[in-house]
Amino acid sequence: MEKQGSRALLAAVIGMGVLLFLGSLALVGVLVHRMMHPAPPAAAVKTVAGPVVAGPDMAAQAALVVDEPPGTTVRAVTARADGLLAVALTGGGVADRIIIWDPLARRIAARLVLGQP
Repeated sequence: MEKQGSRALLAAVIGMGVLLFLGSLALVGVLVHRMMHPAPPAAAVKTVAGPVVAGPDMAAQAALVVDEPPGTTVRAVTARADGLLAVALTGGGVADRIIIWDPLARRIAARLVLGQP
């Protein structure tokens, strides 16, 4: 009986050793593959809508006029993933503000006033 128990234990130890070796080999293989084929950073994967090109239908439309006081300057423009532009405005004697502009629909989608001038 003792001989049979030790054989089962020996088979289990050898089996686990083989599994441990194969798992380590797979881990090294994955690491080498990832080092040889790096994925691009997540921020570079996002795409933004391309520039608006004036076509024949846009030439007939009126220009978009933003009602801002004289002296207003654009501090920053940020393209969002959905194709809208977030434009930070300052000056003009009023508080700093951010407008969300939809260039394809040619409209201001939202306006946020940040405080008192």
